[in-house]
Amino acid sequence: MSDGFSKIVAILLSVLMMFIIPVFYMQNEADRVKQTRILEEVILFVDGVRNTGIIGKEDYNRLEEVLIALGGTYKIQILHSTHMYDESGKILVYNANQYYESQIKDSFVKDKDYLMSKNDYIRVLIKNREDDIVAWYGGSIKYEAY
Repeated sequence: MSDGFSKIVAILLSVLMMFIIPVFYMQNEADRVKQTRILEEVILFVDGVRNTGIIGKEDYNRLEEVLIALGGTYKIQILHSTHMYDESGKILVYNANQYYESQIKDSFVKDKDYLMSKNDYIRVLIKNREDDIVAWYGGSIKYEAY
């Protein structure tokens, strides 16, 4: 009886090691590849914006299409920060304004590109359905191409 039991346990362990463990490994590997692809697209988008100072409707739509093609539900959050120093007399005043994705998308409705100035800051976050950050990237605007 114990010989039969040990054979059943050996078969179950071999099924576990041959089929179930590789499936879990492949799922984790697929998630890692998807996250790397999302990060690559965010870097491509942000670097393009940093080099030109323009968020174009086509570029934004391309980023959305890539995220949709990768499956899952992702949210794009864009933050544009401007800053300005105002020296009036002996007082130095720092003014900072922040613009969010809804304000940026409003310019797309009017068929205009969203323009930024040199040394402004852009940050893009990609969040999944559970509001976990999948990828983020940002930097200051280098040039104004408009």
